[in-house]
Amino acid sequence: MNYIDHEKKPFPFCPGCSHHVVVDAIGNALEKIQIDPKKVVLVSDIGCMGIVDRYFNIHTLHGLHGRSFTYACGIKLANPELTVFVMVGDGGCGIGGHHLINAARRNIGIKVVCFNNFNFGMTGGEHSVTTPIAGITNSTLSGSIEPPFDLCNLVLASNGSFVARKTAFDTDLSDVISEAFKHDGFSFVDILEICTAYYMPLNDFKKTNLMQMIENMKLSMGILRNNDIPEFSKKIRSTWPSKKQEQQAPQIIKKRFSSQLNEEYSVMIAGSAGQKIVSAASNLAKAGIASGLYASQQNDYPVTVQTGHSLSEIKLSKKRTFYPNTEHLDALIILSDDGLKVAKKHISKLSSESTLIISDKLEAIKTKAKIYQVNFSNTKLSITNLNIATTAISFLININKIIPAEAFKFILESISKEKIRDINIKAYEAGISLYSMCDGR
Repeated sequence: MNYIDHEKKPFPFCPGCSHHVVVDAIGNALEKIQIDPKKVVLVSDIGCMGIVDRYFNIHTLHGLHGRSFTYACGIKLANPELTVFVMVGDGGCGIGGHHLINAARRNIGIKVVCFNNFNFGMTGGEHSVTTPIAGITNSTLSGSIEPPFDLCNLVLASNGSFVARKTAFDTDLSDVISEAFKHDGFSFVDILEICTAYYMPLNDFKKTNLMQMIENMKLSMGILRNNDIPEFSKKIRSTWPSKKQEQQAPQIIKKRFSSQLNEEYSVMIAGSAGQKIVSAASNLAKAGIASGLYASQQNDYPVTVQTGHSLSEIKLSKKRTFYPNTEHLDALIILSDDGLKVAKKHISKLSSESTLIISDKLEAIKTKAKIYQVNFSNTKLSITNLNIATTAISFLININKIIPAEAFKFILESISKEKIRDINIKAYEAGISLYSMCDGR
């Protein structure tokens, strides 16, 4: 089985570049262990080595600089039976260093082959995290003053269970790569190379200089670690059965009520973070389902946690809906200044048949819709951020009869946490009380 399509060769590397040798060594390593090509995935990113994935007769994924580790981990976690290996340069190891560290720390069973030629070869010969001190690159023309990373020591310190360092000139390179591929945990092979386009001419750096650099830097060579410890993608699955037993069965909402709604009905609720807009809207959607309707929900809020707007749009229909957006609103509820700011652009969606429910503390809005300016404090119940949205929805349901009020109450009564359930039931009753006192205008 040829894992590399030799008819497409030669590889598009610079003349004399040792990448030629390393890629062939990877192909030879795959042939030695004879894995089904359909179960092998190569992940590469930006860099000279990333232009040869099309030469492999296996699954390939090409991504962003330094992110190859994350793609590979995702593939391995999704399907542990696959052999997933990464071809990355020293540049990618620097950019994606955090991802490399954590893949090794978790012992996720990906195999990383690092083409380490001490500079960014594809982008112009700039210095990388492995450029030796005094190494000349196009971004360190006076010689690098930064101490280089020992990538193997980094992976060893991060709990990598298989770590090796070789040169592109080692005759047993494919043997070491095949051992890395057979290893059941995280594997890292750092291969020291020659870049004939940049690092070699700028530093008069040949094979003899590479060997001298290894000696001067006291770099350990060969297989530095080969430990048998549990691989993460399999280990995490071993915890699932007990977790599954602890999980609650999905909530099935059966039809218990009937709605007189014949056409699609869209409701938008706009307020502030902390006003439970999304959860209250979700309860409305569930009440719609309990009334024999289909429901969709679409939410909008900023990345801030306890500040800013919160908006939710519910669509109820007799027919299944596949598109939650709507050009028409049957009802709009506005509960705060934040909500008003984001809701203003939706005012035009209201018609003369629509309903606008707005807190009387907010500025008046001109619209063709029937307006209810509600004093939410005009009840025996203290209205707070925890219950104002549920109160407003209860008010709306009693006005427009889109679903039976009992359906909404039933959903609120099914809330598992007693404190939250009690707050919502009282808010539902407050909405009924406000409805009895408020006239639309």
